[in-house]
Amino acid sequence: MVELLNGHDRPRVPETHYLDNRIFTDDGIFREEQEKIFAKVWLFACHESEIDQPGDFRCVTIAGKSVILVRGPDSVVRGFHNICRHRAAEVVREDSGNARMFTCFYHHWTYGLKGELRGISKPEGYEAVHLDRSSLGLVPVRCEILAGLVFVNLDHEAEPLRDFIGEIARGFLEPLGTIRLETFHFHKAILKTNWKLWQDNNSERYHAMLHVANRRTLPWVLGKTSPMKLRIEARGHSGYWADGGEALVDYAKGGYTSGADGALPGMRGDEMRVINLFPDLMINIRSNVVRLDRMVPLGPDRTLVEWRGLGVKGDDDKLRAIRIRQHNLFWGPTGRNLPEDVLAVESQARAMHSDEVRYSIIAREENLNPTDDANIRAYYQEWRRRMGKSPATLA
Repeated sequence: MVELLNGHDRPRVPETHYLDNRIFTDDGIFREEQEKIFAKVWLFACHESEIDQPGDFRCVTIAGKSVILVRGPDSVVRGFHNICRHRAAEVVREDSGNARMFTCFYHHWTYGLKGELRGISKPEGYEAVHLDRSSLGLVPVRCEILAGLVFVNLDHEAEPLRDFIGEIARGFLEPLGTIRLETFHFHKAILKTNWKLWQDNNSERYHAMLHVANRRTLPWVLGKTSPMKLRIEARGHSGYWADGGEALVDYAKGGYTSGADGALPGMRGDEMRVINLFPDLMINIRSNVVRLDRMVPLGPDRTLVEWRGLGVKGDDDKLRAIRIRQHNLFWGPTGRNLPEDVLAVESQARAMHSDEVRYSIIAREENLNPTDDANIRAYYQEWRRRMGKSPATLA
């Protein structure tokens, strides 16, 4: 009698080399992630150019909570919970803008750009209880900036941002932090997939064969070795690039224009490097342009993804057009690669919900060549540390 294959049989590889697909579909695990990861770590919120002038603000969602980021009159960027201290309505209801102060629409309590309570409608009503305005400012949220990237953390006991990011910062500090950049592209969409599947897609290079453009222009995709190597650091952060910039993109082979014009500091013409910060940020640099991916998990099978394109502030029209062209060639809503990635991760999510195949395999070992799964394994070991359970056995 022929023994039938069972999709619930565990792969015969070490426990660190496979995942239980229920970490991508289970409601309880999703809620735990919000509490144990997203409410505890430093998360990218926006680029500082988006809140460039005093009064500029942006509202972001962190672990299901609304946070206001605003540049004050002293040019300092601060974060606050977007909750009025009176009756807990949202103070700001726009995604972004510029304001001289924030007035809650409900009862017209007013706050300054540093979060202080500035005004109360009909204040005489509180005279009998001697209401202390000084104790009723907006509740602050930790906010720090590194290389133009604005991060927030809901946990006041967490380590400083620079300690959290660690040595992987060497991959982006020079190109992003030594010249003024600005966001020239922003779009967002809700993907029908789990947030980790999008981060995995951004992290592993084995799937580069999915992309027609990558098969043509990245010589290391199909080759056995590569000058580009994985960089694996503490806390689940990783990246891949080549020391000296030897791993160049051969745009001509794909019939595309070069991205060498206007290369960012520390980048060679047509060089590529990618940095992935735990849990949800990708920094993708293609020589003269930067793509940032930020995620807002909405449920186990729904993820809001924000995509940003960065260029040099002060570009002339010609150079900016070059950067936009290079960005839109692969990324952007009509780029070659991005829609292909979306098709892949939404396909995964649909299939995983059937629970006919219980496990995913992350077992490639290739001496840190780009298609090695070592960075994915490191990511899920950090997930395990923070969640207190194995991503392979759920124990």
